[in-house]
Amino acid sequence: MLNLPPFPKQEAPQWQGMTLDEIRMRRLMVQARMEIAKFKLSAQVDGFRQSTPLLNGNGKSMLSRVASAFTLAEYVLFAVKIFRTIALLRKK
Repeated sequence: MLNLPPFPKQEAPQWQGMTLDEIRMRRLMVQARMEIAKFKLSAQVDGFRQSTPLLNGNGKSMLSRVASAFTLAEYVLFAVKIFRTIALLRKK
């Protein structure tokens, strides 16, 4: 672009750097963004755990529901059936 006489040339101010307060403010802003990102990530992980029935940590997961549905006697009966099935398979 031409610099004609009615339009005086304006020199761009030379960048003098940042002051110590500006550096501190930028550092605080970055740390705040990092903390917000950590909070969002932990909220997403908690939401994922709540929505996934096998990973639910509050005792209402699918595995804990199944485990609480059976008594000790039923576990013994399952074990006996498994051992009998294994024994039958070995005889064949």
